[in-house]
Amino acid sequence: MGKGPPLFERYTERARRSIFFARYEASVLGTLEITSGELLLGVLREDKTVSAHLASGAGEAIRKELEQLASPKGQRVATSVDMPLSDESKRALAYAAEEAENLNHKHIDPRHLVLGLMRVEESLAAKLLQNYGMVYEQYRKVVGQTPPESDAVGPAVLRARHFGQPQPAQVTFVALPETVLAPAIHALRSLVNATAARLRGYANPYGDQRFGSKPWTPKEALGHLIDWAIAHHQWVAQAVMDSKVEATGYPDRAEVAVQHYADFPWPELVDLWLSLNRLLIHVLARIPEEKLQLPCRIGVAEPVPLAKLVEAYVEHCQDLVEQMRQE
Repeated sequence: MGKGPPLFERYTERARRSIFFARYEASVLGTLEITSGELLLGVLREDKTVSAHLASGAGEAIRKELEQLASPKGQRVATSVDMPLSDESKRALAYAAEEAENLNHKHIDPRHLVLGLMRVEESLAAKLLQNYGMVYEQYRKVVGQTPPESDAVGPAVLRARHFGQPQPAQVTFVALPETVLAPAIHALRSLVNATAARLRGYANPYGDQRFGSKPWTPKEALGHLIDWAIAHHQWVAQAVMDSKVEATGYPDRAEVAVQHYADFPWPELVDLWLSLNRLLIHVLARIPEEKLQLPCRIGVAEPVPLAKLVEAYVEHCQDLVEQMRQE
């Protein structure tokens, strides 16, 4: 492979979101690392065109197979646990970069990730793709005929991205049902839209500054919010599937240091937090109304309805983001 820019910088937004979703899937399934299976689920969640090259209903069938292999219910991994890529996933990402280079594509998108997964032939993801009708040679021809979306972006936009200038948030949300949760979803939507360009506009050194007298940096604060977003994804899923939600407690600020958020690039932390909340909005807008009063016990506190749990989450995000924006 050629040298070129750092690997993650070559990823399209959709490829990055695929990996963000893979991290979420790993948390839900209870694995200690992001395996090739979760990486495949992340791609299928983000890029619906991949499913067109698989047998009908393959996406749901693949998910069910992976769920059967996951940890038993109640033994899922806590959101505070670091979630590295498995060796197979690392190899798949390296192959994806090689595929993009060999196809003369400047950027890596989810389709290259699929090709990378298929080249790790002994991996579970490769076997699932093959079992449900994916043929490497045929799919590679399809990918080669259409460059990634970012390859067609104009020079001015690419320059702005390169120098870290704020970009407008291009997010389309479905119309919200008028439930008791609608105000909280609207508030979270507004926070994401209003904050995306501004947080992305800060240079990486900003994330290393202290919050005045506060004991952490913007990177650590955003890492804390990422932990909260992942935790609420899990609790919402549990609420939809079960008759109650119980958790040992909220993600603690002490867990931020363990995960070394302070050492992670600021732009990537921003993208991860934004993607998690966009996905959360998508999920919240589809919760059955009868589930909104489901009791949720977090830690030793008294149970609260799911709607109140979500409202408290949005308020916590608003408060901490506002502190970052004032610095």
